[in-house]
Amino acid sequence: MDKRYYRIFFKVQQEHWWFVVKKKIILDTIRRFVPLKSDSKILDIGCGAGLMLNALEMIGTTSGMDVSDDAIAFSKEIFSGDVRKGMLPDQVPFDDNYFSLITALDVIEHVDDDLAALKAIRSKIAPGGYAVITVPAFMFLWSEHDVLNEHRRRYTLPELHAKLGQAGFYVEKISYFNTLLFPLIAVVRFFERLFNRKGGSDVDLPNPMVNFILKTIFKLEIGLLKVINLPAGVSVLAVGRN
Repeated sequence: MDKRYYRIFFKVQQEHWWFVVKKKIILDTIRRFVPLKSDSKILDIGCGAGLMLNALEMIGTTSGMDVSDDAIAFSKEIFSGDVRKGMLPDQVPFDDNYFSLITALDVIEHVDDDLAALKAIRSKIAPGGYAVITVPAFMFLWSEHDVLNEHRRRYTLPELHAKLGQAGFYVEKISYFNTLLFPLIAVVRFFERLFNRKGGSDVDLPNPMVNFILKTIFKLEIGLLKVINLPAGVSVLAVGRN
């Protein structure tokens, strides 16, 4: 991907129902579970087109990391903080025991050794610090989107919970999300496989009316996640404490 793609993708992220609401869910989760100060150190691993960088900078001193030179170059257009090239699990160019919070949002499913990646994340977090992790859920939802994005796997909630524990995290919160749209998405995936149709990427911007409806439905989960852990969904969200 060149820098022009990230520039386009960044604009899509500002409107697409999935990215808009996911960002709100992540920030609300951080607010509720992660005690941060104005000088807290935050790292967004796999910062990509920079969806979270400026938002995280509002709540702590934020750095980014990505494997792509083009992603880094674009991030530096929209973000004034430190963005470095790195890769999980063995090439994370930051000090150990340094960060109060690390976010890895739809990242570890790309890594061959996800347990080693989680251990590497934990090694960079100060004692008592936190990680916020999201991953795609359920292998039966596997689609062309996963192939195009070079995913290695999708997860169940118990699988992610176990991996976090093996990496040394205490799990403060774990839940499925994108739950209310889960039945619709599961049906679409089923028919794609039944008729051997490739659905392509899930991040094309829908028409405005569809985008508004999906965003409105998905936003309901912000309130639900405050009171319950959702029983199934397209993704999994976890908060781990070091």
